[in-house]
Amino acid sequence: MRARAFVSLLTAATSLVPAVVPALAGGRTVSCYEPVQEPATYTTKQETIVLRPARTVYDIVPARYGWGTREVLVEPGGVKETIIPAEYSFVEKQIELEPARVIQHTTPPVYATVQQKVVVQPATERWEWRVVNGKRVYCRIVVPARYGVAPRRVVVTPGRSWTEVIPARYGMSREKVMIRPASVERYVIAPRYETVREWVMLTPERQVARIVPAEFGTRPVTVKVEEERTGWRQVHLRGSC
Repeated sequence: MRARAFVSLLTAATSLVPAVVPALAGGRTVSCYEPVQEPATYTTKQETIVLRPARTVYDIVPARYGWGTREVLVEPGGVKETIIPAEYSFVEKQIELEPARVIQHTTPPVYATVQQKVVVQPATERWEWRVVNGKRVYCRIVVPARYGVAPRRVVVTPGRSWTEVIPARYGMSREKVMIRPASVERYVIAPRYETVREWVMLTPERQVARIVPAEFGTRPVTVKVEEERTGWRQVHLRGSC
């Protein structure tokens, strides 16, 4: 209510300021005002604050021990090898001592020389003028052939050729042959274990996370409710206004 009254007074004073001005020029004073200042209004309230934030802590869970068993290698395994030598034997085998071959044979021809009648000059004809019984005539003259004897080489026995095949010649040979090659036999020897009893760690030491919630509290806080205000307030002066 106080704030509303102050605002109403301020509004009325503002509207009346022009009316006061003429009084300075010798007029009659109707109303008077003085400047006023109202301070800001504050109040106190409780504010929630974090006294300690939430955090994670780790709890140590100790290791747990007890009796346990485990396998211990007493004798390691392995692979044993046995070499089996190769086996040999002697066998007889036919071998070629001399390969087959082919021989070509030829005989030359036999010749003889004989006397043969040959034409030395063949028969011919010619024309010539002759005088027969006192009369000159043109006669056809036949000239007989002339013969002689000439030697000629003739084949008495012709030559010939033939092929002679000589077969291969074989013999027996005794040689060493492998019946079975050398080999290696492998035997797997399994390892040997024993069970021993000993004091062992069953579960190791570990950390378990745990969340500690935050802690809250309150504190008084002064807050401003209304801002500081200035204005005019009507005053009554005796003998004036």
